[in-house]
Amino acid sequence: MAATTVLIVLLLVTMSLGAVGAWALARKLRRLRSMVRRQERHVWETHNVFRILEGGAPLPLPGGWAASTDLLGELMRAIAARRPQRLVELGSGVSTLVIAAALRSNGAGRLVSIDADEAYAAQTREQLQRQGLGDWVELRFAALTEMKFEGIARPWYDTRVLSDLSEVDLLLIDGPPTALRADIRYPSLPFFWSRLAPGALVLLDDAARPAERAMAAAWQREFSDASYEYLHLEKGALRITRSG
Repeated sequence: MAATTVLIVLLLVTMSLGAVGAWALARKLRRLRSMVRRQERHVWETHNVFRILEGGAPLPLPGGWAASTDLLGELMRAIAARRPQRLVELGSGVSTLVIAAALRSNGAGRLVSIDADEAYAAQTREQLQRQGLGDWVELRFAALTEMKFEGIARPWYDTRVLSDLSEVDLLLIDGPPTALRADIRYPSLPFFWSRLAPGALVLLDDAARPAERAMAAAWQREFSDASYEYLHLEKGALRITRSG
């Protein structure tokens, strides 16, 4: 009996130490992420200082609800390498500015940016004008409306605003916001699949979240004529390349 009690005590102590170790590791990871974000902001703001000194306008901060800098880098490389002509993004913001600037560098292409928040869309439009990028973007307001996708009622963009979009070379899915429903972005690929050009590239932001992971698995089952690659970015991203 005594031996059994000792074993139980040792087991409890071991489990406690393991829990403490896991808590300490999680705390260190949070500190590391915070440090990286602070450093990222420092670099970003340093760049903004030089933009002002050169006569330009400062850029809004990335991260948070906005696209993180590593995703913005993926976008810039993809646009430089693939030189897409027709681009669509769901959710406007700093990504809109970066895409527009990348298209300006290419000297060709046009972005249609969709936003469900009229005030936020107006802010993005103002930023585009401040940066001299307005000619590269058409920014559309599309209210969220309840509709049925695959027999399930869910809120998504008013499809009447998107009905003319076709032959899309690059689609960025970074909206709508998930406050109303965790998997609110699910209809994005079903709606746009027939509207994608052969070989089109799709990027899903926030792919590390459970809802996005479940969406990705469902998309892979439904749309098998594409390659799927998870990108280990700050918030996770899914890169989908349609067969060409």
